[in-house]
Amino acid sequence: MAIPPEYAHRYVYHFSHIENLPGLLQNGFLANNHAWFPQKHKSIAATSIQSRRAKMKVTCGPQGCVHDYVPLYFGSVSPMLLSVVNAKNVDQHDILYFEFPINLIARDDVIFTGASANTEIPPNFYHDPVDLTKLDWDAIDSRKWGCIDDDFRHRRMAELLVYRQLPVTDAARCVVWNEGVKKRVEAIVGAQPFPPIEFQDWRVRPHWFTDFASGGNGSVVKGPGEIANIFNMAFAYVEEHAGEHEVTAAFQSLKHLRDSLRANFGCLPHTAELVGLRSENGVHRHTVDVHTKEVVAKLLVLDEYKALNPRQRKLVEIAAYLHDIGKGPRSRWDGNGGLQKVDPNHPVGAMTMMAEILTEYVARVRPSSARTLMKLTCYHDLVGDVLGQGRNERQIIDVVDDVDELNMLFAIARADVNALVPRWWDEDEAFALYQRCAETIQKASEE
Repeated sequence: MAIPPEYAHRYVYHFSHIENLPGLLQNGFLANNHAWFPQKHKSIAATSIQSRRAKMKVTCGPQGCVHDYVPLYFGSVSPMLLSVVNAKNVDQHDILYFEFPINLIARDDVIFTGASANTEIPPNFYHDPVDLTKLDWDAIDSRKWGCIDDDFRHRRMAELLVYRQLPVTDAARCVVWNEGVKKRVEAIVGAQPFPPIEFQDWRVRPHWFTDFASGGNGSVVKGPGEIANIFNMAFAYVEEHAGEHEVTAAFQSLKHLRDSLRANFGCLPHTAELVGLRSENGVHRHTVDVHTKEVVAKLLVLDEYKALNPRQRKLVEIAAYLHDIGKGPRSRWDGNGGLQKVDPNHPVGAMTMMAEILTEYVARVRPSSARTLMKLTCYHDLVGDVLGQGRNERQIIDVVDDVDELNMLFAIARADVNALVPRWWDEDEAFALYQRCAETIQKASEE
């Protein structure tokens, strides 16, 4: 079967987590239904669509269902990767892109679709390369991060499907984030056969979603590993430098800081920057300072807050006052007419500010209190994201040290959601999530 010449130069793409590389070297890419598909595979696919793919019948070629095939995309800029990155479930630099020549399509065990095989209504399935002309190439080749509508997004994610198995050595290249990732891949691969390891040429085939503010060197959204590293570095700074400004510090203790925030939200430079700061996010009806005060007010009446001991109540209240300081400083938004843009990195972006507050503005702070306070600020969005944005609940277990921290994390999360859209907090789902996390923590403490 001949490939139309206008498409013969193209590539198809599969991305996978670097943790899967040892298995790829051993067995290649395997369909989900393959008997050898590893149980400990690091999946970055959206769990919500897997049941549909498991049942969706393929109507041509080897037939079967979609899970009998290894999936690849025709487009190099994948909305699916962007959704995975936005969910904060992976660090983008841990993603490896494998590029395959499109001539795979001439094989008898390969079929392709006119749109993603993720929808309730199946896409059109094709087996003859001549039908490549039926794909929406304008959508597939779009470099924009957004899509004009859902249909466009699905057409953009048209798939090439290889029955059962695809050797990793069939790839033309493995594209990696940077030199550090390249060295990690080389260490895993060793002397085994492997395609050339290269960096992306964004002018020809871009892959990554980068933060323009950082010059394109950082991920548009920081993943769990990067967040943890930033948190740990900030806390290490506090451990090393706490008390160095005891004489000049504006607040003698965390209690003094809490009481001062109650009296004057702008008593810190970091909170003063939020006063009157408007957001272009439609969910935020108020300026950041008004929203913050509303979060605190919602917190103080929660049963979850009242069940905490005095020290825990103090820490979670301060965290509620400081949870959005990463949206500042105000000068960040001068180029946007003074409107604060949606910033998924603002919780972890607060860590350098928290380190400054706890070393320069508070005279004395216990390391354990500093760590918990910083953690509540850094991860105040975690529970809400697990409940509503598909974030992996295992991150909660990895973050908290004990049930006490779990209780505080749930309290600040609920207060934040209640201040935005109360119906987003599903009582039953939240309770079930809390129970699972608490049981896991308890079991770990008993081992």
